Amino acid sequence: MRIEQYKTEIADEVAELIETCFAEFRCWRPAQLLGAPAPWATREELLETLTSDALCVEASYVAVEGGRVVSAALAIEDGDDRGWWRIVTAPDYRRQGLASACIEAGERAMRDAGQALAATSVVVDSRWEGAQALLAGVGYQAEDADRRNITMVAERWTPRPVELHEGYELATLREEDLPEWMAVRNAVFDGDSGLEWFEGRFLNRPDFDPTTWFVVRHGGSIIGIASAICVEDAHDPQGLRGGQIEWVGVLDAHRGKRLGEDLVVTCLNAIAERGSLPALLLTQPFRVPAVRLYEKLGFATISAWQRWTKPLA
Repeated sequence: MRIEQYKTEIADEVAELIETCFAEFRCWRPAQLLGAPAPWATREELLETLTSDALCVEASYVAVEGGRVVSAALAIEDGDDRGWWRIVTAPDYRRQGLASACIEAGERAMRDAGQALAATSVVVDSRWEGAQALLAGVGYQAEDADRRNITMVAERWTPRPVELHEGYELATLREEDLPEWMAVRNAVFDGDSGLEWFEGRFLNRPDFDPTTWFVVRHGGSIIGIASAICVEDAHDPQGLRGGQIEWVGVLDAHRGKRLGEDLVVTCLNAIAERGSLPALLLTQPFRVPAVRLYEKLGFATISAWQRWTKPLA
């Protein structure tokens, strides 16, 4: 068994290894619906990275037995630093320390380059128990657990009526509402983005449907927001599908009136009525009132995902 530095000449073999190792996770529900499922990318997408300048060859290592690549720890450039992109071992060669050896070789290269911290460049799904055990075993620690993203899912939902407090009105989003919508979003989530953020993230999506974006008005002004985005992959009807609830928030002055619950119920109604269940949302554990509300409405946490880091000094 040899530990060797990765070279682009073996890109096809390494892409096949990655594809094989991640095949067991293809049946998992996605941790989010609005981004590409990067961990199990297509062979073409894997090869694009494996042969590009984004891959840091100096910090990427493979384990080879009998001329066959059986394990790999591959790093990509992240500014001046390198971060772990894929760490894999063929099923028949696991628990032999091969991935650990590849990681340690890569860390030496990072340290020699003056890097102070090694990290995963992508988040690690908590359902990858083997990956977490491997990282912990070679000295990595998960970042602040309270602020990691968690995925919550409601498998079923029966639509029900929504009755707001007197003086509050529920409506769907209009184009002229966007500046005010952004102002509420920035106030609730401590942001400073402009309209270009909404245009780039949502307005240009082929599945953007303003009739599933909801606002609550009081005195003519928007004071609460929420959206239900129904996703279906036209190229794979049996693949990526469901509803994702996004940007649920109410201005501080109007809290305590169950408006957040009314907005989430409205989103769930829209998702169920369009046949897009299950419903999925992302939040963080430190948002305790929100998590309790989601659990009350039938959501359960299926995964947590975060970066892992290790000082190299």
